Amino acid sequence: MRIRFAILILLSLATVACRSQRETALDDLVALPSATIEIVYVTPTSAPTRVPTLVRIQPTAIPTATPTMIDRASSQVGDGSKLDCMDTLLRAYTEAGNRCLGGPSGHFCNGGGPANTAPAENLLKDPGAVIEAAALDALRSLALDNAAGGGLIWLRLEENILMDALLIGQVSIQNAVLPDSDFAKWQSFTLESGASEWHCDGAPETGVMVIQGLYGQTSRVVVNGVSLRIDGTVIVLTQDSTTKFIAIEGQVRLLAFGQFINMNAGEQLNFSYAPGDWRKPEGSIASPSLFEYNLVKDLPIVLFDRPVPIPQPGYVQTQGGVNMRIAPDIEAQLLFQVPAGETMSVLGISANREWLHIRLGNGETGWMSAGLLAKNLGEIKQVYDVTPPPPQRYGELGSRAFVNVAAGGNLREAPDTAFRVKGTLPYGTQVTLLARSPYSPWVRVDFGGEVGWMALFTLRSESVIASLPIDYNVPLPPRPTATPVFSYGGGHAYPDPSTGY
Repeated sequence: MRIRFAILILLSLATVACRSQRETALDDLVALPSATIEIVYVTPTSAPTRVPTLVRIQPTAIPTATPTMIDRASSQVGDGSKLDCMDTLLRAYTEAGNRCLGGPSGHFCNGGGPANTAPAENLLKDPGAVIEAAALDALRSLALDNAAGGGLIWLRLEENILMDALLIGQVSIQNAVLPDSDFAKWQSFTLESGASEWHCDGAPETGVMVIQGLYGQTSRVVVNGVSLRIDGTVIVLTQDSTTKFIAIEGQVRLLAFGQFINMNAGEQLNFSYAPGDWRKPEGSIASPSLFEYNLVKDLPIVLFDRPVPIPQPGYVQTQGGVNMRIAPDIEAQLLFQVPAGETMSVLGISANREWLHIRLGNGETGWMSAGLLAKNLGEIKQVYDVTPPPPQRYGELGSRAFVNVAAGGNLREAPDTAFRVKGTLPYGTQVTLLARSPYSPWVRVDFGGEVGWMALFTLRSESVIASLPIDYNVPLPPRPTATPVFSYGGGHAYPDPSTGY
């Protein structure tokens, strides 16, 4: 993999200009020739493509909620009190994300109110506080409330466990790995969650822990005595004497009572425990059921290290090749023909109930005829005919990027090195992300009113690149592109988001 990184970096250097001086307007750059001597094309591959320059950085600014966010909140509520509640909630989420998204591996980061920590107290007292995971044995985050924002705590263990986690609301976790164990610290832990104290439409009704394996890689953890192999995203919470595991992306394999059982996205598995003892489940293993939608429907998915839309309960499967389109209409543009045997999440349904808005394992979304799919679905509560935008970061995090190549990055007319260079942007130049390519790891950007395309490896960003809208109106490249892989861990025209974004 390191060799592959080096090759990509060498290829990237052939696509950037040799100019190093900083300038403020593209008008002065357009007439200059590109320093690209030969065309180098980094083709999309069937396997995930890592982009080493798309890395986490620690944000420095903490913007408040934008007018767009407030407009979104007012469109979802009915009276003044609910509007105030949503306003406060969105501001709390925005500030928490700016404090902790992009934080370092091996650490806890507190995005909200103070948390109780052990063995030492007050290690995560202040918003934005960061502490090494190895320094903590136990942690209790507070319930969400309209004063301090409550518990919003990130845990990143990419290096040794290949896992990111987010605590939302009231959640208590305690490390269960013994000092002489072969497990890494926090690879096994107990968890207990509590109900929300913030009676606000749009706030989660209970505390949860969101656990994400790195994209395309498997994370192995033990929660409340249940061993999990996570290829995707799973929500864990407790109610009464029950631990509930809810898969919302990819697949989760559980081991309990000496038995293995698989969960698809859209399914839930419950385990019973003796009152107050979360170390080991009691009874026998059950079969997965359709998940309880109300438990997770209001989770702030844009705060996940890898934002994942909350699906509807259950899943669908292709039995033969099925066309996926950009809208619920037989005349709508065709995206792909998905082959037989793919398992997909359902995000919503058209008003006439004839089309399902689905999410492939590789993250792409589109519309399929409901009658052509095998279904294991519950009630679909999301009904719409206009495709909603994918989840993106709040505030500036969702749209900004910076040129990250010392010699500068080329701005082109279309997303391929075969197209003309409009200019070269110096290192550190900030651009606004607008869209991504349908066939290559490139993004459309705006620099002072000048719009063009840049290779993603020339930029760094905290934005969710896979959540940018796809521009299907770009000219096709003068060469074939790879056949997409639709299952989880595959990909097509966008980079591997294994860095968390």
